[in-house]
Amino acid sequence: MTALHRTPLNKRCAEPRRALRLRLLSALALVLIILCGAAFADDERDALMERQRTLKARVAALQREQDYLMFLQRMYESDSKYLVLDMKKKTAHLRYKNRLLKDIPLKEISPGFGRKVKAGEHAVTMKIEGAKERHALVLNNAFVLKWKRSEVPRPHASLPSIVVLKKDLFSFYYTIGPGMMAYVLE
Repeated sequence: MTALHRTPLNKRCAEPRRALRLRLLSALALVLIILCGAAFADDERDALMERQRTLKARVAALQREQDYLMFLQRMYESDSKYLVLDMKKKTAHLRYKNRLLKDIPLKEISPGFGRKVKAGEHAVTMKIEGAKERHALVLNNAFVLKWKRSEVPRPHASLPSIVVLKKDLFSFYYTIGPGMMAYVLE
């Protein structure tokens, strides 16, 4: 008879323990799910932020490309010569419509007092005819296109300068007039 009494008594003691264990395990699982979910949410948020940054960079690049293509279209329609400066390749191209007239290597790009040559559309605002054929072009009061020994007047001396060879400068200096357009690529 003692064996029969022990089984129901053990069952009664074991059931509250199992219920307590089940509650603790479910609470622990809930806490772990919440913590893991927060970690996954942070990872997802970081991934989305990174994706957003890359998309913004791509949109900016596409916007620059669209601006350049619109510039080319306007120059084609206006039937005038224009200059395209590529800073990465260190070259300049004198163009008329879609034809390349002259390919010019850029020797040196020197920042003027920490300023950089800004990418985008520029216009020739001034032609400087220096002594002893030391000519220079000022574009949009943003930078100077010159020969290494060219002397630039004081108001323009602090501008960034792009240096070309003397023969290259003379090859397009007289074909360019004030108001001629130029485009600077990054």
